[in-house]
Amino acid sequence: MWEPTDRSYQEQGECTKKSNESLIEYFFSNEPEEKYAAKNLCFQCPVRRDCVKWALENKQIWGVWGGRDENEIRRALSVNADGDEIRRDRYPQCPYCTARTSKLQSHVVENPEGGRWTTMRLVECLDCGFVWRSRTSANAVNAYHAERADKTAKKLNRKPTKR
Repeated sequence: MWEPTDRSYQEQGECTKKSNESLIEYFFSNEPEEKYAAKNLCFQCPVRRDCVKWALENKQIWGVWGGRDENEIRRALSVNADGDEIRRDRYPQCPYCTARTSKLQSHVVENPEGGRWTTMRLVECLDCGFVWRSRTSANAVNAYHAERADKTAKKLNRKPTKR
């Protein structure tokens, strides 16, 4: 299993093939057409899942990674362009299959690396099984589920109106 800082998976990536060399600059372009071309290349790639996971776990908030651009990655991480955690207008979706937030679940697990932090926070998509490590994503997913629970509780506590 590869570590979050290991990018050896890229050796099998579509972006590293000689035939796609002309598209490399598109991955960090500001032009919508060029970003679209880069994303399309990603959707043909056998290591797309590893690539987007690496970007999320290493807070790579610039460029196209695994078929997701910087805005989609920032939304999944609930961070701004500086990488600071923010409350976004929209909750994150699965960055791999785009499942809605209701299909995401957060977990706290032991950190096998130990060190200063004994646990780490993961987010799992119940639709596709994609899992990534991110405290900020887990916070946003938990906020979404808490908000939904509050709305449900309020509905249940309302008295029926007389007609």
